[in-house]
Amino acid sequence: MFLSSSAYALYLRFLAVLFCLTLLFGSCSMGNDEMEDTGFIPVGLWTTSFDRYEINNSFLDYFAEGWGEDWPPGILKGNIARAVDFSSTAGVLIIRVTEASSNTVGRYTGVYYRDYAGASIRLATAIGPAPDYSPVEAASLSAALSLFTVDNSNLHVIDWSMVSPYTFSTQ
Repeated sequence: MFLSSSAYALYLRFLAVLFCLTLLFGSCSMGNDEMEDTGFIPVGLWTTSFDRYEINNSFLDYFAEGWGEDWPPGILKGNIARAVDFSSTAGVLIIRVTEASSNTVGRYTGVYYRDYAGASIRLATAIGPAPDYSPVEAASLSAALSLFTVDNSNLHVIDWSMVSPYTFSTQ
């Protein structure tokens, strides 16, 4: 049983198309190409000349000395409810507030980080736009996870270039 020449040509075209599709889609990754979220927490005492973040695996403690009448001293303390990686050097810590000078106790806020390099990091607590720079908060963890995302980080951090790098301190 042999194929006619037209059937044979059709068969060859089918094989050629199948071969091309295999080459085209066979090398594509079928998995998720995004970075795996490890829940990294930048543990340590991170300081600048006027404020500090003390972070351990479950708690964050922030203190700012203040800058005159417009920027009084500030505190933010809370349990780390979730840590979300955006990359190997950036992410957000979702904090359930336990004590604060401007945030609402019991609500969730975000502390973004970027440029993590082991001995230095940029950290910024989520705030709203000028002129009031009010805290950005969520009522629940699920709402916080939707609010404090990589896409919203530049909305919640006024200007990363103004955020001084914090250095790791052994004190």
